[in-house]
Amino acid sequence: MQEEQVELGQNYQCQPVGFENIVVGEVVSKMANCAVIRVNSCETTDAQQLEAKSNMVVARYDTFTHAR
Repeated sequence: MQEEQVELGQNYQCQPVGFENIVVGEVVSKMANCAVIRVNSCETTDAQQLEAKSNMVVARYDTFTHAR
């Protein structure tokens, strides 16, 4: 997706920087090349890393798709 297609407060699937799998979460902040996501769900392989980041991750816009 492009930055202008991503809306604050909406849920998306994306691939956070440094994570193995896709997560689903809400966009809480947008920057030039990426967005901050409050994660609602993730794979168990990333759960410990997510907890260490207080459920907040950064993902590039080109990894975003609409949440299902």
